[in-house]
Formats: sequence, C-alpha cells, structure tokens
Amino acid sequence: MNLSPEQCGYRQVLPGGDGLAVCGLVRGMTGIDDAKLSTVAYPTCQACCRALAPANALNPVVASLIHNASVEVIRRGGDPACTVARARELEARVASHLAVVLSELPDVSFPPEGPAVLAGGNQPATAADGGRGGRRWMVGLLTAPRPVPTIGRSMASLRRAGFDRVHVFAEPGSLIPEEAAPWPVALHPRRLGIFANFYSSLATLYRLDPHAGCYCIFQDDVLAAEGLKSWCDGQLWPLGQAVVSLFTSSAHAALERGWRVVRPGLLRTHGGQAFLFRPDALCRFLADPMVLNELRMRRYNDDSMVGSWATRHETGIAYHTPSLVQHIGTASARWGLTPGPRLFAQAVDSVEEIPRWKPPTPRFGRIGLVGWNTLNGLGYLVRDIESHLPIDRWLAPIHPYFVPLPRPRTRCRFDLVASGIAGQKLEAWLDGLDWILFAETPPIERLPRAAWARDVNVACIPNWEWTSPTSQWLEYVDLMVCPTRHTWLLMNDWKRRYGFGWECVYVPWPVPTERFRFCLRRRCRRFLFVNGWGGPHARRRSGAATEYTRKGIELVAEAAWRAGHLPITVISQASDIPQMPANVEVLRPPKSNRALYSRGDVCVQPTHWEGIGLQLLECQAAGMPLVTTDAPPMNEYQPLAAIPASDMEIVYLTDQPIMSPRMEPRDLVHVLESLYETDIEEASRRARQYIEREHSWQRAREILKQRLVPLAISPLPA
Repeated sequence: MNLSPEQCGYRQVLPGGDGLAVCGLVRGMTGIDDAKLSTVAYPTCQACCRALAPANALNPVVASLIHNASVEVIRRGGDPACTVARARELEARVASHLAVVLSELPDVSFPPEGPAVLAGGNQPATAADGGRGGRRWMVGLLTAPRPVPTIGRSMASLRRAGFDRVHVFAEPGSLIPEEAAPWPVALHPRRLGIFANFYSSLATLYRLDPHAGCYCIFQDDVLAAEGLKSWCDGQLWPLGQAVVSLFTSSAHAALERGWRVVRPGLLRTHGGQAFLFRPDALCRFLADPMVLNELRMRRYNDDSMVGSWATRHETGIAYHTPSLVQHIGTASARWGLTPGPRLFAQAVDSVEEIPRWKPPTPRFGRIGLVGWNTLNGLGYLVRDIESHLPIDRWLAPIHPYFVPLPRPRTRCRFDLVASGIAGQKLEAWLDGLDWILFAETPPIERLPRAAWARDVNVACIPNWEWTSPTSQWLEYVDLMVCPTRHTWLLMNDWKRRYGFGWECVYVPWPVPTERFRFCLRRRCRRFLFVNGWGGPHARRRSGAATEYTRKGIELVAEAAWRAGHLPITVISQASDIPQMPANVEVLRPPKSNRALYSRGDVCVQPTHWEGIGLQLLECQAAGMPLVTTDAPPMNEYQPLAAIPASDMEIVYLTDQPIMSPRMEPRDLVHVLESLYETDIEEASRRARQYIEREHSWQRAREILKQRLVPLAISPLPA
C-alpha cells in the first residue's frame, strides 16, 4: 500500500510551513550534507509516494533527485563528502532507474504513477476481485499493419470469450474494423514497435484503472476460447503465479491437462499472444529498471522481456494445456518469416472442451544429430545415439584433430561437412527438423542460434567440465539432457543463478548392452585400466598445468611401481604415458570398443573428472566390477570399491572453475590389494544387472520420448 508524504520515514520537514523537506534517503545514499541538494517540495514527495517502486528501490523520483545532486557535485568540482569520481558513480548507478520518455509519445512518461493516496492511506473499495460483476479486467488488444489482417476475427473471438470492452492500441496504418466502434481506440502518431507498444499499453491500462483485478494484453492475431473470461475468473491465480500466459506454445505445453509453471527466460519464452498480470506483478514489471532500459534499447520483444523479468525475479509463468488461445498469424514478429511451430498451440475453441481434451500420444520429433564421426569418446557417443534413437539426419563436421572414420552404415541421412558450414547450407540442413541434438559443445559455432532462428529446438548433452555459463550458445538451449545426477544438479543451479531458459532432464547415460557381451568374472586376478587419449591437463589458478591428466594414468603408474605383485593391463590410444613397471602390460586399443574389456577382471578408473565416463559403464556391462574415484560423478556408478579423495583442488578447463579430487597412490594400492585374488562372481553379476536396470537404452528412450516431441502438433488454422 502506498504511503502518504506524512507517513514517509525519510521526509524531514523544514521549518517555515512552505512544504519543503529534506529527503533523508537522498542524503544517506549520496553522503552529501548540503541540504540544498536534497531538499524537495511537497508535490515531489507526493509523486514519490505514487511511484510503483518504493523509494528505497530507487524509484524514478528518488533516482532523479540523486542524479541532479550528482550533476551539481560534478559541476562544483567535488564536495567535502562526495568526490567527483563518487558523483559519477552515483550518476551511472541511477541512470537505468530514471523515468523514460519515448520520442514517439512525448507527452507520456514511464513508468506510470500509482493510485493517489486517500486520507488515512486507505484504498477505495472495488469489485476488482469478486462481487456480482466478477473480477474486473482491464483488457488491451495490440494491432499493427499486416499483409493479411486478422484483427476482425480476433475481436469476434474476444467477444465470444466474454470481453465486452477492450482497449485497442494501434500502430500507424493499422486496419481498424467497423466492429471496433464501441471500443476505445488509441492510434499512435508514430510507430512504437513491438515491445514499446506492449509496455505503453499495459501502462495505459493501469493508469485508466489502477484498482482492476487483472490486466491482460492480446495480440491481433489470436482466437480466444469461447467462455474464457468467466472460466478464468474461477481459475486465477493458478498455482499461486502472478503472471499467466493464456497462449501455450507447443514448446511450453505439457503432456497432461492442466496448469504448469514454466520459467523459460529471455530467449526461450515463446509467444506473447496473451499475457495476463496480477496487479502487484504488473507494478513490479512496469517499474523494473531492466524493463525500462529495454524501452530505450529496443532489442527484444514482449515475450522475451516478460520471460527475462520473470526469471530474474524467480517468478514463474503459468501455462495451461490445452492452450486457451490459438495463434492465427502468418508472419513471425521475430524474423518476419512464416512462423514455426513454437507459435502454434494445441488449443480448444471453447472452455467446455477442456474436460474432454486428451493429449497426443508422445512420439519422437524429427531429430538432427550433430557430432563427430571419429575414434574417441564423443565419436562413440554420437554413433550410439544414431543407433538407438530415431535420428532423421546426422551432420558430421570434420574434426580439427581426429581423422574421420569411414562413412558409417546409418539408418539416416549422413552429411560429412566442413566445420565452418553456415548460411543457406546450414539453414537447408535444419529445414523440417523439430530438434537438433549434440553433446558437450556445438561442433558448429553458429548452430544453436541458427536453429533458434528457424524454430528448431536445441537439445544438449552437457559434459559439465567443458561447459561455462559465459558461453553465448547456452542461451539458445531448450533442453539439457543431463547424463549424471551431478550434471543435473549443476545445470539446474545455473538455470536459477543465471536465468537460463532450458529445462533439465536426468537421463542416466545408456550403454548398448548388445555390444558388450556379458562375461562372468569369478576371481580378481588382473586389473584393467582404459586410458583412451588420456584427456588434457587442467590449469591451476596460477596458470600452471596440473601434473596429472583426466584419466589418472599417472596415479596408476605410481601404484603399479609400489605394488609389483599386482597384474595390470593398460590400454591406451595415447603413446605419451608414464614409464610402467614389469607387472604392467601396455596394449593398443582394439579396432572396436566391444573387445575393450576382454582382458582383466576388475576395471580401475581413478579419474579426476568425467562428463559421462563411458568406460565406467561399459566395463560393468561386460561384467567387470568397477573401481573408481570416490567423488561425483564417478561415485554415482555404484563401484565395487572407491578410492578416497585425499583433497580437492580448484582447476580450470574453461573459464569456469571445477573441483578435481586428489588421490594418493598408497590408497589406490590398498583398494587393489583388498580385491586381489578375491571372489568377485556376485559382484560381476551385480555390475551387469545395474547397467541393465539403470543404464539401458530402452529406459533412456522412454525418458527422451517424453521430451523430444515434435512441436508442430497442429497445422496452421484455416
């Protein structure tokens, strides 16, 4: 509730009876004792009390007072309590909190003022939230010139939905049908653009009635469900959310009927066709400094800004499945092209259809796989995906270091391309897809944004150690397919902390059990270590490289020198490895990884960090119990024994710090000696059963089938 000036704790009345006062907030924030620089008149205090944001949140009135004081200090060359440098800092800090005047609407200042304060600080009684008339709605309809006007159909549907009074906000040159005659029409003298029209229309609705129960903005290319208004009166506010999208894009739809809460973020909020605000949320949105700054910048559209604001303030947006509004536009506001499936919905024509609506049966969308066809971990992972998911096409860039394998026998279209593919070639490859899927990082830098531009959803299988929140491509990701629980927790944390719009799904990474034939191991007589390419050295804070690589071959070598009685087999693609004692045999890898685990009884992988760690899973599929590091995510894989981490150190592979466990050779020797010559028959069976139960492709397919659905659920409405 707004205060009156007399109730403000910052107002220090000056003697004289002329209404002048010193603003204690301005004096406190600037540190300036000169009362002239913080003296305000009574009307200024009234304007501050009517501001949507409180004074201590730097509303435009207080921000302007601080700005004026800072400018005066700079003009004077400084103040005993405030240097010129400090004054410049204050000036820059408050700049984004000042009111905005658009050149297109020179007589209007944003954000709007709140309602006037009545005597005693009480607000007038209203029917905003009930009564015989129901909830009082303030409704706006935005319209702009279109090659094929749809406003007439939209207005007719809004009347059937129960809205008998709608304010029309029109850009210059808009078609205004005769049916709009009973409704108020505001024709802008100059073009505002998408977001400025959206913001100014909401601000106007609030000015016209600051005590309404809700505020709603429709676009002129929608069809609203018949009976929508009265139905919504009984639903608001669903799941406690203060912002509702009556239009549910296929990208935000659920697989069951009802409301769900989504926090999609800046570029992942699809469709501003019908946003509904609770009054308190609208005030916060209209007064938000970043929202006001966007009025000046004009970079993003209304849906992006609502999504960004909601994520930053940890406010969810409520979406209903089926959609209560359908989009009938023929051009995308984002790109000026024919809109993709994100701008269409599974919608009902009438609210009476909601109880009878049934979701479509989940099925995979058309997936474009992007990844290397090479002899390394990512190459094996990509080929496994192609073998077990219904991939429509596979784009295989040429790796900068690894030689491509021969053209594979695939069930899908296979395209070997240069890593610099872009433009029309890349767009042609994306044409017709619902999803692209890649692992770790985009093999083609432009790929995520190009997919986003063509309304193709982006799914990433992140290797957490190679992922940094500063990577620009992350903002285009729709779905993080997290192969470990450790990764899932981290990606969810980044989503909350940095405002990313992706959804996270935990898919325990699957192993093709048909490739790795189960071989029962009865007694532990030989240990196997699979080094692969060994992985890179990390960097310490000082910039110096770690003395160990990812897979931990240095630790295996030291343990082998200490325990010369333990037979160990090392399989390594890398030739630059430490010198090994006589009890270690070093082999080159077989041609196929299906034969990788034929020699040995227990697999030892003392790795320092892993995105997935295929060897940790594949060995168990082959019936070989696992020994690995007692740190996440390695210890998620139910090892027979874990090597304790004596210490954790911060290292870097990107600009993002990661934790690397340190292990002692004596601890590894102790673990291996405790298993040597012991009966491992039951452990061998449990290892295979664990993979079949937790890491099968059948299980992974069912999880992904619920997520990688086609967005084009319904055709373009007639």
